[in-house]
Amino acid sequence: MSQPGRKLAVIHHRFADWVPTLEEADPRLDIRGVHPRDWKSMDPTWLAEAEGLFCWMLPTGLVSRMPKLAWVQNSGAGVDHLVAHPELPSHIPVSRADGHFGFWMARYVCGHLLGEAQHLDECAKAQSLAHWDPKLIPEDLGGKIALVLGFGRIGRQIGRALRELGMDVTGLVREARKDPEFSLRASADLPGLLPTARCLVLAAPATEETRGMVNGGLLRNGHSNLTLINVGRGNLVVLDDLLEALEMATVGHAVLDVFPEEPLPPDSPLWHHPKITITPHHSGPSTPKDLIPDILENLHRFAEGRPIEDAVNRQRGY
Repeated sequence: MSQPGRKLAVIHHRFADWVPTLEEADPRLDIRGVHPRDWKSMDPTWLAEAEGLFCWMLPTGLVSRMPKLAWVQNSGAGVDHLVAHPELPSHIPVSRADGHFGFWMARYVCGHLLGEAQHLDECAKAQSLAHWDPKLIPEDLGGKIALVLGFGRIGRQIGRALRELGMDVTGLVREARKDPEFSLRASADLPGLLPTARCLVLAAPATEETRGMVNGGLLRNGHSNLTLINVGRGNLVVLDDLLEALEMATVGHAVLDVFPEEPLPPDSPLWHHPKITITPHHSGPSTPKDLIPDILENLHRFAEGRPIEDAVNRQRGY
């Protein structure tokens, strides 16, 4: 039996965009939203009756004000910050959404890699000097090896895009398995694959297995022409070890879109490192247009009082 009017709280920095989009997606729901910093301004009686929560970060103290909470919908793909939140009971299902992140992140990865291959920075410097430099010949990426750590929907789309550049793509997963599209190797094989790789793309979630996985022990297997691109989670990389690898030339360039602490502190040595490119966690923006298709089925299920599907496996972390 449907339960019209179930309450869904939207606690999100872009609540003004999300509330009308979610209302349009399922008009049966009673939806209210505020910025995370203002959540205490919500009607406490209404909040106490709300059974659903749409959010990114979970403000401290919110769960205790929502005794009927029965579902949390994350506004992105990474859920480590939610499943590890000490105030969120383990019996409450958490669902994720990656929308078209695969397409966004594939464009991001290819854009940065092609920028290197086409020597765009060097071309810009030459242009500023009105200098015609015929030595700026593009690098041929054809046949070069691309490794993608984490090969879910996002990683696969990145792999497809890199393959279209002519690269030889291998996906790294927990355990090797057969796949009709790509060679999928166990992540434990990564050290042996790194010496011949042109790029290593990180698209894995943050789990107990992956945290700090890209460390000095792994990076010593790299080389001066290796590009590391992280669009996964910031804590996949041990940053001090990465800085040492760049100094020792076992990594040639690092493109970092995610960090253990965000925003990245102004005093971080990463900002001014000549071999690091920093972007503000923009490789996969969470837009309502892209994410609603992922959310829609569970939104309908919530409105009708049916069980949520495809909730995150808290043991795996995704």
